[in-house]
Amino acid sequence: MSSTIISQNKNFDSYTEKQKKVLDLEKKYFNILYQIFSQQSFNDELKAIMSNINKDWKKIHKVWDKENVVDLAVERHINFRIYNDPSLKNCIESIYPSVISSDTAFVTDDAVINIDSKTISIGGNSNDWKYQTVGCNQISFDNKLNFYAKKKKTKVPVTSLLEPYYNSKPVLSFFLSTLYFIDKENENDSWYVDDDHIKKPYRNANIRDKFLKNIKFTCIPHCEISNLFDHNIVSSVKSYKPAKVSNPTGTSSVRVKHESLENRYDSNGNSWTGFKSWTI
Repeated sequence: MSSTIISQNKNFDSYTEKQKKVLDLEKKYFNILYQIFSQQSFNDELKAIMSNINKDWKKIHKVWDKENVVDLAVERHINFRIYNDPSLKNCIESIYPSVISSDTAFVTDDAVINIDSKTISIGGNSNDWKYQTVGCNQISFDNKLNFYAKKKKTKVPVTSLLEPYYNSKPVLSFFLSTLYFIDKENENDSWYVDDDHIKKPYRNANIRDKFLKNIKFTCIPHCEISNLFDHNIVSSVKSYKPAKVSNPTGTSSVRVKHESLENRYDSNGNSWTGFKSWTI
């Protein structure tokens, strides 16, 4: 796992016109989407999802026959809020017709927006919460061959399947992640609140801050600006393609450090952040 934190290059004079356009669009839509997701009404509705699950916990878990019963409800919630918010309602032109995309994908008058929902269980995959987990169908970022897999003892190509452009519009990648806890003994699901738990999902106190918030929003840089991040934001691989082979041809899912996404700049060199977290 790489300990290096790669941030956006601040050599603004080297930015191309295409890069400047992408930088401004990523900032524009990050801010719009964050305003939607950080509203109290949005958080209240996420709480309502948990309340609904817990009204008949055993039945719901039996019907779905899987631990994560909250994932689809959160996806629907995101879709409803996105398509009904006044800030986007008049600029959405159509759905994004590609079958390679995120959970929510639509075309606006100047970009294609992909939003993937990540619902992460403390008991199942809490290690994912320390990073931004990204599927190969959800990004266009070109990581080149910069990722060295120590266990494989070889460089592995990071697979990015999302098309960079659609009808000349950049296809942008955003992620809304939520952290929850399944209490099987008391038959109850809840959004994870660190102070409520004696047993922690971390050993190192330095990591504690990451678990004090249970919802986060991130923007993964577009392919066009890969060189501004030295083609190297992937810190580890979650799953390879093919799986369990000594020399994989690519990746299915990778992890990116939040710190690599925080310090962003628009076309004029104005700073903004590509990562925010808060509490439901």
